Amino acid sequence: MKNLNQYSHRVSILFNEYLQNRVDLDEFIQKLRALENLYKQNLKSDTQENFMWFKFSEDDTLVTTIDDLERDLSNSNRNFTLERMREAINLDNDLFIYYS
Repeated sequence: MKNLNQYSHRVSILFNEYLQNRVDLDEFIQKLRALENLYKQNLKSDTQENFMWFKFSEDDTLVTTIDDLERDLSNSNRNFTLERMREAINLDNDLFIYYS
């Protein structure tokens, strides 16, 4: 598991764009996947088993993947997930990005 703090700012910007309705869900997910693929390319790894995932706070015990975000933002978990995203980008250093 690698902590991708260098991607926190980029992901925060994407979260904010989505929260401000500057991008739709499809574009938001596409941009997150592009970041994930960029990291895979930089890692020069042939394994496709690893993926980017998020913690929305230091005490967050969930592993939230891009697929989870896409699913949650498309169903009844939408408001809860939006609130978690808002809190993560509004509180200093509360968005954690991992790759494993």
